[in-house]
Amino acid sequence: MKPKLLVAIIILIALSGLGFLFTASNNYSLPTKKTESVKSTSIIAVVPHHDLVKESRSKLFEKISRQSQPKTIILLSTNHFTSGSSELITSNRNWLLSNGDKILLSDQDLENKITQNNLVEEDNQVFDNEHGIKNLLGEIKQFFPESKLAPIIIKEEINPEKIKNLSDFLLKECPDCGIIASVDFSHYQPAHVAEIHDIKTLRILNNLDAEEIWYAETDSNASLAFLIQWAKAKKLIRFNLFDHTNSGLISGNYDVETTTHILGYYSSGETMQPAESFTFTFAGDAMFGRKIGHTFQQNNFKDLFTNFGNRTFWGTDISWLNLEGPISDKIIKQNPNDKSLSFNFSKQTIEALKYLRISTIGLANNHTENQGRIGLQKTISILNDAGIDYGGNSSEINENSVNRYEKGSIKISSIATNELWGPSNISEIIKKEKAGNRFVIILPHWGNEYQKTHSASQENAARIWVAAGADLIIGNHPHVIQDAQIINNRLVLYSLGNFIFDQYFSKETQQGLIVSGVLTDEKIKIVLMPVESKNLKPELLKGAEKRAIINKICSNISDYCHEDIIELSK
Repeated sequence: MKPKLLVAIIILIALSGLGFLFTASNNYSLPTKKTESVKSTSIIAVVPHHDLVKESRSKLFEKISRQSQPKTIILLSTNHFTSGSSELITSNRNWLLSNGDKILLSDQDLENKITQNNLVEEDNQVFDNEHGIKNLLGEIKQFFPESKLAPIIIKEEINPEKIKNLSDFLLKECPDCGIIASVDFSHYQPAHVAEIHDIKTLRILNNLDAEEIWYAETDSNASLAFLIQWAKAKKLIRFNLFDHTNSGLISGNYDVETTTHILGYYSSGETMQPAESFTFTFAGDAMFGRKIGHTFQQNNFKDLFTNFGNRTFWGTDISWLNLEGPISDKIIKQNPNDKSLSFNFSKQTIEALKYLRISTIGLANNHTENQGRIGLQKTISILNDAGIDYGGNSSEINENSVNRYEKGSIKISSIATNELWGPSNISEIIKKEKAGNRFVIILPHWGNEYQKTHSASQENAARIWVAAGADLIIGNHPHVIQDAQIINNRLVLYSLGNFIFDQYFSKETQQGLIVSGVLTDEKIKIVLMPVESKNLKPELLKGAEKRAIINKICSNISDYCHEDIIELSK
């Protein structure tokens, strides 16, 4: 071969080799170049750890990873198993992922700072089974390949001040950290009820309400409080909803214990304002004396709700039940064989109401003054001390009969009235409230005990109230569920029946109805939740038993009923 040709071939080979290396290097460096070109914005996001929506979660991670690649991601989750001795726990371990060929490094410097300042305790072992953290690790490594991790799990009962202190400290020590809250939302509720609960939560996230978030129905209010505080400090006040799903709706099973998923992130821009709304939950008669008290009051009635939980009343703007008796400031020994109709509930009753997260107690009934006026005043004092509102009187209509609420432009007035002493003249009160452009809910104690359909006197009163401006009527006292009626496009639920009672002499007196609803500028939607007490303990009904009760309620208003929903235009 000629020397010149040999040199040319060598040069071509060299150039070809250099070209291959350049191309390979470019291909390999694409993620790095992409990272260097992203906007310098903070990652402040919420995603579920429920892997049913893993695909949607990955898509959100992909989106926000193009905006920022933080040096460290602070990953927050509830402490699902209340493990460990501290309310706030972190880990300094490095995480081995996939088949062992990927490692997600811990930010041990940051973790040392928060532990040395006694803000968080280090405990690696409690993370072994914590799916709120572990379910997200593979995707964090995939979309944030160079980021280190600082995981923190939080017990539910934590004081909000501790979350604020931790947030303030980390803002100083790691202002460029990314924040991801691993949170599942409405749990254990029928699918359509979970939808109602998420309305309030989404409003809170949009409004960055760090105080109200503690009253939303989620599995980690603390993680979201931290997220909101961080977003406000960074002046990233626009909540961008990426996806919102519901496992019950996904499966087509409206009775299954649902988990809902809210995926979103905060960015610059104006605060988003969802459609204005007001949500509520109402339950029937609740009696905590006699056999109920004897059986359950020893541990603050928690065993009474083992089949019911504490989330049903948790997720709405107001949650109300009719309390059939006074609360004492002492322990009252209850006789399980007592047939007396004069009640006196032990002081543990207030713990039951707090556990259920009841916001308002109805006092307009024939048992409120079973311990006289002194007993009533004591009850009111106990409710005030617990931060629980109340409405109504047993024997008169006055200012205490009306409760007023506002959410944006939506204004609500509820009027509680005891009709057992004869028809009360509340038409003028209704007209006055209606004149203020308020949605008026009447909560009457009325009707005949154990009568399964409403009486003529109930309907007559309902028609008078609707004519005066009442928008919704929800009744109590008969101790059984009664029928429903539409009067001039206004819904009347004549009786919700029993919620908590020891009237186990018939199936009907062991059944009740809880209604959860949402009011908007355009319509009112109510979800029906039949309950039944089994061995005195209430639980939500499902399947054929649930359907049978809903069919009875909807038998005269079928045009307004769909599945477990009643819906009317305003």
